[in-house]
Amino acid sequence: MLEFLAYIEASTDDTVKHAKENLVKRIHKRVQEVKNDISMEVKFMTLLERDREKIEEGIEKGREEGRVEGSTEKALRVAEKMLSRGDKLEDIVDITELPMEKVLELKKKYQN
Repeated sequence: MLEFLAYIEASTDDTVKHAKENLVKRIHKRVQEVKNDISMEVKFMTLLERDREKIEEGIEKGREEGRVEGSTEKALRVAEKMLSRGDKLEDIVDITELPMEKVLELKKKYQN
């Protein structure tokens, strides 16, 4: 088991030379076969590219959600300010682009 853990830590030919167990030698041989197999490299690169695309999509989705959330927060602050000045509800909806229901909700909150 210690030889296997040493191999995991340093998967080199030198580590295998010093290994007494055949398991480590067999694992190393198979690892080398996989590394040298061009079709495996193509599969790996394909998976890597797919994962990169998914990560980039996730990052962009997070950014978009952040932008929407940020603009909604700003619209709410503007609506509150307009309510405090006594502006008409229709004007608040028009300027902030918030739904009337949300503005009415804010109005109730503001009046309390």
